[in-house]
Amino acid sequence: MAFLAATYVMKSKFTKLLLAASMLVFTIHATASDRWETLRAIHWVENPTDQTSLGRFGELGPYQFRPATWRMHTKKPFSMAADRAAADEVAVMHYEWIKRTLEQSGVDPNTFNIALAWNCGVEAVVGGRVPDVSYTYAERVTNLVATLKARLEPMAAEAKPQPPHALDLNLDDQRGELRFRVIQEAPRFVLAG
Repeated sequence: MAFLAATYVMKSKFTKLLLAASMLVFTIHATASDRWETLRAIHWVENPTDQTSLGRFGELGPYQFRPATWRMHTKKPFSMAADRAAADEVAVMHYEWIKRTLEQSGVDPNTFNIALAWNCGVEAVVGGRVPDVSYTYAERVTNLVATLKARLEPMAAEAKPQPPHALDLNLDDQRGELRFRVIQEAPRFVLAG
């Protein structure tokens, strides 16, 4: 009887651990999704036409990095800020740095506050000295994120995995087994706008 009780306790602890791990994975996924949507909106507000020339304040690339911000996160030359892959990599690092700094300062790292900090700096947000133009910027980013989420919700509902409508055929020759998967439905394409 004691063995069964010990086994139950171990299974219960394992179940709790598994549940906690799955919640952590969900949180990480939700955070990555929020980050992607926020960075996409920042790109649209900062550089909607993907200009590759320097801005009037020396900013460059899809996220309009300034040289000092770029150097905070990478040793790559600043000219690479115009390269989308390099800019995306630095944008993720900068987003995470802003988020972490806001959290450490006791400020909610929501989309609006991250956009504020992206535009006017973390110190201004933490210190409560944000210019009006940055509020407008953060509102635009937040509205774009809400629009992105609203567009993605119906597509996510449609994308739920469904049982495959395919037929497996096996042709057995003397050297081994060949398997073919015959699709019975045409693939669906969804236009994202």
